[in-house]
Amino acid sequence: MSFVRKLRRALRGDISPTTATLEILRRTNAAIRSRNERNSLERESNQPASLCHPYSKWSDSQLLEHFQTRLTPRPLPGFNAATLELIKARSRDQVVESALAFITDHRWQILGFGVSSFAAGIDWNRDLLSGYEWPLTYHRDLTFLRDDGSDARVVWELNRLGHLVPLACAYAVDRDERFLNEFLAQLDSWLKNNPFGYGVNWACAMEVALRAINLLAAFEFFRTAPQLTAVDLTNVLNLFQLHGRHIRRNLEYSYIATSNHYMTDVVGLVWLGLLLPELADATRWREFGLREMLREIDKQILPDGADFEASTGYHRLILELLLYTFILCRENEVEIPERYWNKLHQMLE
Repeated sequence: MSFVRKLRRALRGDISPTTATLEILRRTNAAIRSRNERNSLERESNQPASLCHPYSKWSDSQLLEHFQTRLTPRPLPGFNAATLELIKARSRDQVVESALAFITDHRWQILGFGVSSFAAGIDWNRDLLSGYEWPLTYHRDLTFLRDDGSDARVVWELNRLGHLVPLACAYAVDRDERFLNEFLAQLDSWLKNNPFGYGVNWACAMEVALRAINLLAAFEFFRTAPQLTAVDLTNVLNLFQLHGRHIRRNLEYSYIATSNHYMTDVVGLVWLGLLLPELADATRWREFGLREMLREIDKQILPDGADFEASTGYHRLILELLLYTFILCRENEVEIPERYWNKLHQMLE
């Protein structure tokens, strides 16, 4: 719904004057932040990740050793040694063969579009269906309503980088250095073709959050690689910092209504804050994300456990996000009040 239509609703009394006023102020502040953001993007993209104490005092080699050997924070249970042994015993050959085809032929499954081939190189900004190449325009200046058959969601599916998770699983069970090299090469290619804050892949904070979650999952396996260098680690941490700061600055929040987009935004901040405590912003991301996630559960999940948007697809999306996040919190001794666990069970039912 456009802002004009929302304002008309407010004037009819559908939205209270207080809410309408808060929303106008929010949009005004967002416009100011947008101008400031536009002017700071290049400087931020060239800055190394800001680390908290004591990591900020460590040498690059000390930081690399820390990441390669750290035992906390704990990832999801599916990323532990017992699960890897299960994969080795039951499906190691299948996992590795799929990953080898991934790096030799650049073919992998993209949700909803079948197997896609990128033998000629990955064009991160091209719509696979219409062929439209999204421009590297400042993300707030992009126009999404087009009449040429293009759809940003097609591009976003590729750029969620979910395909890097099975690649990481293959590395975990086989330790083939080629899988690590492919991971790092794709990250380098992605950032070169998606400069910070420019283009369709920075245009939606929800997509940035989903990409961050997938990258965190893949990085959990690759961070232990003996071939990982201090430069590699620096580049990955910088990319995570850019994702977290972009989400926090471009939250899809409104005083009039929030949705699965805002829920995904704040869940992404929880993951970044929990799994990268070395970053200077991590504590703020985690605390803000947790608080907002629980508040949104109260708003978005109905008494019977159904998602308020009345969509089975959105219900499943939010359920998966909350289920994995609750388990991640439990693994790291972050308390979620019991009533929210009860709500999660209602959603599952």
